Amino acid sequence: MKDGELLKSNPFWRVANFNFFDQSILEWCKLFADKKSKHCWEKIVTDKAEFECGLFKTIEMNREELEVYSDELRKSRDKFIAHLDSELEDYRPLMDTAYKCVNYYYDYISKKENEENCLAEFPGSLNRLYDQCFKLAEKEYQS
Repeated sequence: MKDGELLKSNPFWRVANFNFFDQSILEWCKLFADKKSKHCWEKIVTDKAEFECGLFKTIEMNREELEVYSDELRKSRDKFIAHLDSELEDYRPLMDTAYKCVNYYYDYISKKENEENCLAEFPGSLNRLYDQCFKLAEKEYQS
């Protein structure tokens, strides 16, 4: 994408792009918006207060602001992705904060919750993993 526009707009690339977008919302909601989910960060981290303090600092939000943001992602998930309601317009939230949350989560888990070293085969940072995957995707996209 450049300036919010797809570089290739044929049906395959449009569907692929929106599928990745939708999947990112579904996965984010599992980690941050669904408190009952077995994957929710609150059920994973040992020191909830430390994690939450670092998360709020990283995303520059407080608990209430994060809850409002979570509601936006849940709305997109519930109204358009998981259940297509009778809404007239699709709703696509901004993902900058979601990306920061996931980066923080990955960093925290790999440094503070990895006593058994089960993440050894993964890069030390999510940005590095993203860059590796992006280069592979870009190569395919341009071919």
